[in-house]
Amino acid sequence: MTVRRKTSTKAQSKWVLRPGVINPAYWFPKRPKQTVWRRLRKTVLERDNWTCVFCGHRARKWMNLHHVRSSRSNSPKNLVPVCVACHAVLHIGYNLSLGVIEIWQSKLSQVEIVRRTREGVRQGRTLSSIKRSLRLKRGSLPPKSIDWANQLVLGMGRKSRASLEEPYCAVFVMLKRWQIEEDCLFPEVLPNKALQPTPPSAVPSARKRRSPRRG
Repeated sequence: MTVRRKTSTKAQSKWVLRPGVINPAYWFPKRPKQTVWRRLRKTVLERDNWTCVFCGHRARKWMNLHHVRSSRSNSPKNLVPVCVACHAVLHIGYNLSLGVIEIWQSKLSQVEIVRRTREGVRQGRTLSSIKRSLRLKRGSLPPKSIDWANQLVLGMGRKSRASLEEPYCAVFVMLKRWQIEEDCLFPEVLPNKALQPTPPSAVPSARKRRSPRRG
């Protein structure tokens, strides 16, 4: 399975991110009408506080939904929020074909690569610069090869998902929607200074505009 849970000492679920593919039998699932899907999406995102279950990033813009098991089931229990970057990792065939990712060996975990890349983008660094800092090693196939996905598909049998084993990870080379804007969308995480009330001197006095009482 590409998505699995581990139980921590605090009895909290932890999602493990691995680059993988979905079984071709589930590639073109039937989706509900747009109005139904929008309500379902809103329910799931609000339930999980607009937070990616893998990397923990929180954002309203471009947040995706991911099917935990079969993509044929659109039950809220089978859906979780994922950021665009983590969602790209979960579907390497499609994103290798688009040139969004490459596959390399890394001592870093996949989720750490996502977090470091997002932070680098936030700092204004290029994806090529970030990639060089990850100390990557080539694998058994070229980094851009679609065969990384094809081999998973050929060997997965009836499993709904299959993933690459460590130390293989997806590295971003073209992704643009990094969702680094969460500070602007969630006022509670803004600096305290930004949350301070407007000084009284800057607010027009209501008394000055009020008509004088008569009688």
